[in-house]
Amino acid sequence: MSKIETLHPQIFDQPDVRRVLNKDGEFLGEGTELSGDTLVALFEAMLTGRVFNEEAQRFQRIGRIPGYYSCAGQEAQAAIAFALEPQDWVFSAYREQALRLARGVTVQEELAYFAGKPHGGWNPRERRITPVNATIGTHLPHATGYGYASRMLGRDEVALAVFGDGATSEVDFHAALNCAGVWKTPTVFFCQNNLYAQSTPFAQQTAAETLAQRAAAYGMVGVRVDGMDVLAVHDVVQDAVARARQDGMATLIEAICYRYESHSSYDGAPVYRTREEEEIWREYDPLLRVERLLKARDLYDEDRATELGETLKAAMAEALDALDALAMPSRASLYRSAQQSVPQRLEEQYVEAAQLAGESVEAIATPPVSVVAPPADGERAAMTMVQALNAALNDAMAARPETVILGEDVGREGGIFRVTEGLYERHGAERVLDTPLCELGIIGSAVGMAIGGARPVCEIEFAGFGFTAFDQTLFHVARYFWRSNGAFTMPLVIRMPAGGNHGGLEGHSDSPEAFYAHIPGLTVVYPSNAYDAKGLLAAALESDEPVVFFEPIAQYFKKAKAIPVDHYTIEIGRAAVVKEGADVTVVTYGNPVHSCIAVAQAMEGEGVSLEVIDLRTLKPWDEEQVLASVRKTGRLVVVHEAVRSGGLGAEIVATVAEKAADWLETPPKRVTHADRVWDVALLEPFSVITEAAIATAVREVLQP
Repeated sequence: MSKIETLHPQIFDQPDVRRVLNKDGEFLGEGTELSGDTLVALFEAMLTGRVFNEEAQRFQRIGRIPGYYSCAGQEAQAAIAFALEPQDWVFSAYREQALRLARGVTVQEELAYFAGKPHGGWNPRERRITPVNATIGTHLPHATGYGYASRMLGRDEVALAVFGDGATSEVDFHAALNCAGVWKTPTVFFCQNNLYAQSTPFAQQTAAETLAQRAAAYGMVGVRVDGMDVLAVHDVVQDAVARARQDGMATLIEAICYRYESHSSYDGAPVYRTREEEEIWREYDPLLRVERLLKARDLYDEDRATELGETLKAAMAEALDALDALAMPSRASLYRSAQQSVPQRLEEQYVEAAQLAGESVEAIATPPVSVVAPPADGERAAMTMVQALNAALNDAMAARPETVILGEDVGREGGIFRVTEGLYERHGAERVLDTPLCELGIIGSAVGMAIGGARPVCEIEFAGFGFTAFDQTLFHVARYFWRSNGAFTMPLVIRMPAGGNHGGLEGHSDSPEAFYAHIPGLTVVYPSNAYDAKGLLAAALESDEPVVFFEPIAQYFKKAKAIPVDHYTIEIGRAAVVKEGADVTVVTYGNPVHSCIAVAQAMEGEGVSLEVIDLRTLKPWDEEQVLASVRKTGRLVVVHEAVRSGGLGAEIVATVAEKAADWLETPPKRVTHADRVWDVALLEPFSVITEAAIATAVREVLQP
C-alpha cells in the first residue's frame, strides 16, 4: 500500500469516525444544531488561529521570533473552547494556538512563548490553561491528577488534555489513561492525530488500527472524529465533557487531522511526504468547510472575515512590538523565580553573577520558616522511625483535608513498611489512595493534584524505583513554580525509603539522593533517626515547595525514647551537631550517622575528639554549620552511602575548599561507596560503610 493510500482522507469514510460535515460543508447526518451566531463564532475562532499561524510564520522568516510550531490544518481544535465550561481546565502541549486564543489567551500572551519571552505569557489561573509543555505527553498525568483532586475537593470541573499522536507512544500516556480509568476521574484526553509524529508516520508509531480503540483497555470511552470538522469536534468534546461531569467517566478522543506544514520552523520542508498527498488533504481544509456551510446558510460575511484578518494582523504586529519593548526581567527576579523560597546558597550565586555583570545587588534570600517546638511538658513516648513518620502523616491528614497520600499498597496494607498503617481506616480510601503500580503515574498525577489545590504525599516503595518517574520529578515537580511564573506552587512530598544495611535485592538499597539534590527547585531531606524524621516530615508536609524525603530503611524499626507525641517541626536546611568535638569534622547523613557516632565514641579512648554533623537536609545543606566546624577543627571527613563520583561529598569538599581552605590542616577525605552498584542480599557486606573505614579516614586527616 502506498503512502498516499495509507494517509488518505478516505479514513473519514470509516463508519466509526464521527462526521457532521463533508468536505464541501454539507451536513451528512445528525449533529448538534448550533445557532447561527455560534457557527459564525466557531468559524472566526478558526480563522483567528489560521491568521495567527500565518503571521507568526512570517515573523519567524524575517527573524523577529526564533521558532514556531504550526497548527495549520488543525484549527478545529478551537471547538474545544466552546464545549467546555468556564471552570474547566485545559492541559496543553504546544500546537494548540487556535484553542488557546479561543479560550481567552490574548494574542500577545500567545505570541510571547514563540517570541522567547515566556515572562510575557498568560496567567494559567486566569485562563485555566496550563503553560506550554515541551516534553511530549508528560502533561497527560497532570490532567488525571487534577480531575482527581477536583472531585476530592468537591468541585465541578473537568480536566481536558490535548496532545499529538506521537504522545501515545510515551509511557505517560499509559500512566495517565490507566489511572484515569481506575480512579474514574473527570478527564478528557483529546489526541490530535495529524498522522505524523514530526516525520514518523502513524503506521510506524503503532501497530494498532486506531488510537481510540486503546480506550477499551483502560475502561473508558473511545471516540474517533474527523478532526478537521469543527462541528463534529464540538459534538464529541461536548459529549465527553458531559460524561466526565455527570458520570466521572474519562474519554479518549482520536481527532484525525492533517498538519499542512512542517513540524516546526526548524525542520524545513516536510520531505517525508509528497506534494500530491498534501494537496489531497487541502481539499478538507477545516476553514473552507465551515465557510461553505456559512455561505449556504447566508451567514458568511466576507467583509467581516477580511476585517477580522486585518485587525488580527495589526494586533499581532502591535503585540510583537510590545514584546520587543517588554522590559527584560531583572536578574534578581529570575533567581527568585527558581523556587518559592530562595536559599542562601542561591542568593550567593546571584550576588556573584550580578557583581560580575556590574549590576546593583539586592537581597533575595527567603527568611527561614518558623518551627513548632514540642511542648516542654508534653507527652513523650518510645517510637520507631516508622511510627514517628506515621504520626506526622496522621497529623497532616487531620489538619489539612486537602492532603492526600498516594502510592503502591499505601492504603489497605499500610505501605510495605507500614508507614501509612491505619491512615486508610481513619481518613478514607479517597485520601489514602492505592495506585496502579506505576511510579510515573504516581508522581505525574500528584503534579496535577497539586495544581488542583491538593497537597499530595507520594510514596515510592524504594528510592531505586523512582527513576521511572524522574522526568516528572525533574521537569514538572521541580519546575512548575518557575514555568508558571509563580502561579502554581507544588506542595508535594515524595517519600523514598533508601540506603543499605538491610540485605535488600537489586534496586532496594540505592542511594540516589545526589540526583535529586542536583535539580533546581527541589528540597531534599534525609533524616537519620525517629525524632528528626517526625519533625522534618511535619515541616515538609507544611511546606508549599516540593520536597523529596529520603528515609533510611535500616533505621525504620529501631526504637527511640522520648519522641514527642504532639506535633512539632524541625527547620529544613539546618544540620544537627550530634557530637561536639575539636579535632576532626565528620559530615554525614542517613545510616552512616550512627556509625560515625560509634567511631567518635571509640576514638575518645585514643584522645581524638570528633565533631559529627548530621546534615539532615541535603538541599539546601547547612554550609554555615559545616564551615564553622571546619574552621574550628581544621580537618574534614565526609561519609555517605552513595557512590563517590558526583556524590554530595564532592559538593561539600568543594565548598569547604572554596570558602575555608585556609583553615584546613590536611586534605579532606571522603568515605563513600565505590562507583558501582550496591551489593545485594548476602553480598552486602562488600558495600557497607564500615566503622573501620571511617576511623581510617579520620586517622589519615590527622596525619601532619
